[in-house]
Amino acid sequence: MSLFGMREGVGILSANMGRLLLMRVVLILCQLLLVLVSLFYDGIDLALPQLMTLITLYIAVNVASFLFLIRNKGLNERNYFCQLMVDVLFLTLLLYFSGGYTNPFISLYLLPLIIVSSTLGRRQAMAMALVILVSYTLLVFFYQPLFVMGATAATSGFHMHLLGMWFSFVLSVGLIVFFIMRMTESIHKRDLRLAEMREVAERDSHVLALGAMAAGAAHELGTPLATMAVVSHELECDFSDHPEITSQTALLKTELARCKQVLSQLSASAGQLRAEGGRSLCFDAYMREVSTQWQMMRPRAEMRLHQHSEGSAPELVADITLTQALYNLLNNAADASPTGLMLAFGWNNDALWLEIGDQGPGFPQYILEHSGQPEISTKTSGSGLGLFLSRAVLERLGGKLELSNPVEGGACARVTLPRNQE
Repeated sequence: MSLFGMREGVGILSANMGRLLLMRVVLILCQLLLVLVSLFYDGIDLALPQLMTLITLYIAVNVASFLFLIRNKGLNERNYFCQLMVDVLFLTLLLYFSGGYTNPFISLYLLPLIIVSSTLGRRQAMAMALVILVSYTLLVFFYQPLFVMGATAATSGFHMHLLGMWFSFVLSVGLIVFFIMRMTESIHKRDLRLAEMREVAERDSHVLALGAMAAGAAHELGTPLATMAVVSHELECDFSDHPEITSQTALLKTELARCKQVLSQLSASAGQLRAEGGRSLCFDAYMREVSTQWQMMRPRAEMRLHQHSEGSAPELVADITLTQALYNLLNNAADASPTGLMLAFGWNNDALWLEIGDQGPGFPQYILEHSGQPEISTKTSGSGLGLFLSRAVLERLGGKLELSNPVEGGACARVTLPRNQE
């Protein structure tokens, strides 16, 4: 979990702890109200010394918890759950001295259960439900009577009514745990989905901005490159009898042609269609073409090509952005280890896959954990955009990129694409 996520979790716990302290105030006021009523009503018999002692202790615990919340030291889910258990303990003791299950405030047991079910996990909710049910059941048999009843009232249907209350309470506990936990899990899944969608939207906006920059760069660099091509041609003509100069101008023209090709690819990725940008190829033929073209750009790199599947290869749309994404991954591997590169590919009934391996030092841990973020790079002069854009392109095509460090050493980038990309 990130530092921001940890701080956000502590903030939520602090807010829930504040609500818990407010709930305790409500419980204390309810008990004080019962004590006040007993002073003016002769039919209520309370053990006032014991009750006032418990209420005083409860107020002291509430004040101590408030100071703990202000200092915010060691606040976590376990401490929060223990605080709720303390509430159940005090409520049980207060009810024991004030009529047990005959006390009309017995339904206050549902408050800590609702809080646990809506803020903590399933195990805590089940544990709280068990403790509350056991406490309620014990209060059915062990308590100090609240009302002074005669023999007629004692033999009436009042006890059947109280037993019905107990059964209703058990049913309420079960419904609360079941439905609130389900609702909480649904809300949690929805929040995770929204967070993923926000991350995808942020990444897409980043890619869109880079695409606009690429289109602008392609437009601005076209004119100076054309001027340089004309000048190099004139130099070649003017110094045709100087082989050392003509060889340099030939190299310059080759590099200029390569720059024009790169600009053409940038324009294509920015939305200007190329005739060959969406052609359909067999997967094995496409991989051999990618390998051949990349070896022409990096002639000093040594790479082996392996096909791991037999039979007729499936077809895929040779998207120009997919090709550029694979070039980025191959360039990263060559930068880490110019020799010993391996490009393996294959397919099955569901997907196409390829693996790019090198014999370099492997991916650092922070790259494995944050490879989906821009500006994360192992190179001192790198921007980290190559890996970020490669992942974005693959996910746009319905695929995924997985980075790993094999046991035998080096690094491995595995690309998976769906067989049906339509």
